Amino acid sequence: MSEPIRPGDLVAQIYDEDFGFRPTNASIKPVHVANGLGRVLLGRSYRSTALAQTLRRWVRNQKVGLDEERHPNQEVLERYGDAFRSVTSDEVDLSRLTSLRALAWDVLGADQGVYENPDTSSYTLANERFLTRDPSDNRCGLFLAQLLTVPSDGPAATRIRELLASATDPWTTLAWPLLTLAEQRVEIPDEMSELGMAELFAHSEIGTLQSPTLRQLRASFDRLAEFEGGEGSKLNALRRLALFGCFAIHVHMCSRWSEVDSQAPRPPIFLDVFDGTRSSLRDTSRATLRAASDAIEGLIAARIRQHLTATIGQDQVDQLLADLDATDPVVRKRYLAHAYDGQVSGLDALTEAILETGIEANRNHPIVFLTELGRRAGYLRPWAQAGRGGRLQKRYGVTAEFLEILVAATVEPDNPLEFPEFLDTLQEVFGIVAGRWEDDTVIRRNNLRPAQFGMPISVAEEDLRMNVEALRQALLHIGYAKSYADGRTIVTTAPETVGVL
Repeated sequence: MSEPIRPGDLVAQIYDEDFGFRPTNASIKPVHVANGLGRVLLGRSYRSTALAQTLRRWVRNQKVGLDEERHPNQEVLERYGDAFRSVTSDEVDLSRLTSLRALAWDVLGADQGVYENPDTSSYTLANERFLTRDPSDNRCGLFLAQLLTVPSDGPAATRIRELLASATDPWTTLAWPLLTLAEQRVEIPDEMSELGMAELFAHSEIGTLQSPTLRQLRASFDRLAEFEGGEGSKLNALRRLALFGCFAIHVHMCSRWSEVDSQAPRPPIFLDVFDGTRSSLRDTSRATLRAASDAIEGLIAARIRQHLTATIGQDQVDQLLADLDATDPVVRKRYLAHAYDGQVSGLDALTEAILETGIEANRNHPIVFLTELGRRAGYLRPWAQAGRGGRLQKRYGVTAEFLEILVAATVEPDNPLEFPEFLDTLQEVFGIVAGRWEDDTVIRRNNLRPAQFGMPISVAEEDLRMNVEALRQALLHIGYAKSYADGRTIVTTAPETVGVL
């Protein structure tokens, strides 16, 4: 063999080519995704040292477990005093400055993403001057920017740029004296990263994305942006677009294997509307999330197997293992653990060994990344309300805000849908199921395709039907549905235009 296999590099390459980003950050937050997306769409960022040091007054000393004052009021005034002095007086009330800094921290650092170094900070995004070089999104922003602009800009890209150009909101007004001190910098996306996504975002001559999932997500993103084009809160619009971006990342990763292999499974997303109070529903939802993890692993394993067969051929596994004695004993040890009873082929055992080692070399399993992002974005909820289960295990849930986002991303204002049509669209676009009778087989086989994926799921049919009714009631409660005497329920983003029977 000419080149030794480096499991970490191989898995990272698979991440880049199949996902478009590195799903390895176990501390990923929606604010990181929003910051990365805005930075790519506008092509610039700002080094906001004054804002970062003003917000980050206290820094945790991990050794002693105490917060230490790193940037006291006097230091901030010495460096950035002009930003706090009024036109009538040079004196600054220190108690009022303390209150202002605490308020600014709560408002502008609401997702706890602000640090002393502005280039590793992500602020509450209300204006382009809040954009930084924080790399914590691991190129998720670049992926979403490609989604919204390939082959040309859509309504979502245009709307985000318009919102970030505005400085009339209270958040920007609060920080403006410090934001004017920030240094603007041009940001040029990594050409190699964009080239690596070329196949992912391949499109026809008329500009239609070839990936069915990405095509549907792009249309949903643009539909949500047009819905948010009204007179509502600017920050709410940016927040909802960012949260939908997080969910789009989740859907993309879970469905990618089924797109590159017509025989591969696509796990459903079962929404537990009862907030975990019904054990059969929460266990079912949890099982579909575990299936998403298995599908992601399945894709990575398939790509590793393709690489091995293309590089060395199935008949040269023994030679590779001999080379691993000197180059990578960890892979060889794991290979022997998988192959010891002869139940799997040498190629499959080697694939599993490289898979485990490669994921470990990239710090975290992709499902850890997705779980953290979904937890903070609101569509993944604690599996159990007590003990460590709520922290370590998750299920798909639905908050009022997330449900509003789903409706706005799914339903055209001038084309309301009957409730069954709405559920059909959720399944077609996002893979979401709620528990109708036609969902029973999908849920039990844990696969939107006609084949069993993993262990069969057992759930009471009456609980599934109650879950559907709970979702219908939730839509009525948030005001995006109307119920009629003939039993129909109409889902709409413009309830004022739907007549009452």
